[in-house]
Amino acid sequence: MSKVGFALVVLAACGGNDAGSVSGTVHGGTVSVSDSVSAAIMINTNQHGAAILMTSTGGTCKDLMNRVEHPGEKAVIITVADVNNLTLTTPTVPGTYSIYQGGQAPPKAATLQVAVDDLNCKRVDNMGAKATSGTVTIGEISGNLFSGKYDVVLDSTDHITGTFDPTECPAIQNAIDNSGSAASCLP
Repeated sequence: MSKVGFALVVLAACGGNDAGSVSGTVHGGTVSVSDSVSAAIMINTNQHGAAILMTSTGGTCKDLMNRVEHPGEKAVIITVADVNNLTLTTPTVPGTYSIYQGGQAPPKAATLQVAVDDLNCKRVDNMGAKATSGTVTIGEISGNLFSGKYDVVLDSTDHITGTFDPTECPAIQNAIDNSGSAASCLP
């Protein structure tokens, strides 16, 4: 599962109404949600899952396709997978997923990370955070749409809750596949 979370850390480009919410603060700052997208993803032959990306800017799917990030952007990156031994599969039915940080993965594993970029679109690690405990609940699945809610404690000791109601965006896979290439930083 850590490969899924690692691969999605590269995503920080984004953008709609009622796309989701973040209640609580991260390092004392709020995270507003302007857009959210989701898709089934493939990390490698035996590793699949679902990715949900909520961002503070609009036009997320287009930005992912064009490899664009924005100054000062904030993102919440969620991944979920059904786990069977070393095989990760994309969820096909709603369920509750436990935050996973390493070691033996639970049968329904999730990661959640808050990422913050500076005015040059560089990640500000000490302003972001990773979930250390809690749950992500997928309430509805339809193709590449994964909607639901979360309730997590972060390594910053902050507690955040919220919802996600994304649009589908298979371009998330393109961002994962091109994680080594630089993205453009546009206002």
